[in-house]
Amino acid sequence: MQKNGVPEILKSKGIGAEVVEALSGFKGEPAWLKEKRLEAWRAFEKTPMPTLRDEAWRYTDISDVRIEDFVPYAPSPDASSEQDLPDAVQALIREGEENSALLVQHNSESAYTRVDEELLQKGVVFTDLHTALIEHEDLIKEKLFGLVPLDYDKFAALSAAVFSGGSFLYVPRGVQVEVPIQSYRWLDVVGSIMPRTLVVVEEGASVTYIDEYASADGEEPAFSNGAVELYVGEGANLRYVSLQNWERNVLHFNTIRSSTEKDATINSLVVSLGSQLSRTNVEAGLTAAGGDSEMLGLYFADSNQVIDHHTLQDHISPNAHSDLLYKGALRDESLTVFSGLIRVEPGAQKTDAYQTNRNIILGTDDAFAVSLPNLEIMADDVKCSHGSTTGQVDETELFYLMSRGIPRREAEKLVVFGFFGEVTSRVPLRGLKEKLDRAIEGKIGLGFEERVA
Repeated sequence: MQKNGVPEILKSKGIGAEVVEALSGFKGEPAWLKEKRLEAWRAFEKTPMPTLRDEAWRYTDISDVRIEDFVPYAPSPDASSEQDLPDAVQALIREGEENSALLVQHNSESAYTRVDEELLQKGVVFTDLHTALIEHEDLIKEKLFGLVPLDYDKFAALSAAVFSGGSFLYVPRGVQVEVPIQSYRWLDVVGSIMPRTLVVVEEGASVTYIDEYASADGEEPAFSNGAVELYVGEGANLRYVSLQNWERNVLHFNTIRSSTEKDATINSLVVSLGSQLSRTNVEAGLTAAGGDSEMLGLYFADSNQVIDHHTLQDHISPNAHSDLLYKGALRDESLTVFSGLIRVEPGAQKTDAYQTNRNIILGTDDAFAVSLPNLEIMADDVKCSHGSTTGQVDETELFYLMSRGIPRREAEKLVVFGFFGEVTSRVPLRGLKEKLDRAIEGKIGLGFEERVA
């Protein structure tokens, strides 16, 4: 039985093979994609749920995560203009970066898309993934699941099996997109959202793409599980930003993987501020000589939040460069995890790779930061280094600022802004930096003395 065109099985809790088939049929997908979904579901079923006994999950307890508690599909109304979008989404758009194209995914479906005429004339394609399947099936079939395989891990398999909505960006050879392209993922129901991002930047092209995740406040748990695949062609340049600011009822899992061709450059920024529990994998594949990957990360955990990042700088070819800088602040009883690996494959000589993780703890509570930088080098002519630091806010710095008449709350804010400045100063997006400043200020909240009064 169907209601409003959506099969009832998609609106009930629980996910199984019949749900996967129903979703594919509801979307009218080609047979090859339906089979891919079912293959992903089989991979999900045979892959055990991670536990604290698994090395990659030893600090992040997900024993309370029950996939069967979530509804696999949450419909949303279409919007013919930005004014038809929820007020909260309109506010996000107004406060964000100037953009030349915009896509809004509302719950499980893309609700609104706008692309400037100039981009369309240049051959740029920006649309939801299901529309792209109809209009560019050959390209989608070639690239989809190519970087985040169906069996990458249990959550990636689930995302591949029941993804809905999603976005597709294609920038043709030599096209320079000067103004950023932006995607918003908005969740305002109790259920799940399985967004997928596929970006293909051809030879000599250049673009900035921003993925933002936000939601309405709620008490019942919600679930976000996504995958991002970024293909950067020879001599091309991609700047990719992921800004996660879900409300606290959301569990967030995401895998971001990129591949660079000869002399290509990718600059990524992953920001994690919201959700109750967030686990993000960020992997850069340097697959050809001259590739360059800058990986920036910024995270701020408070209350009892868990924010977990696993990164990989995978040097497959010689003469490539990567530089990673992840910085985090935490307070209260929160937990942050950073586990990073520089891997230099055999034959990847002249690799130049750096990895740095720094954490700052606010207050004297029970916040705990785990930092695990690693090297795995299988070539003998390389330059690689890694390091990490974790420490509390220097009370001397706070005292100095307060002795100049600055209230403690403002002093804390200045220290944290200064700490994150090493990351934000490397992002040439004014609107985004202003939004990050507002979000960080909101996270700082009351000063310690006010909070315990």
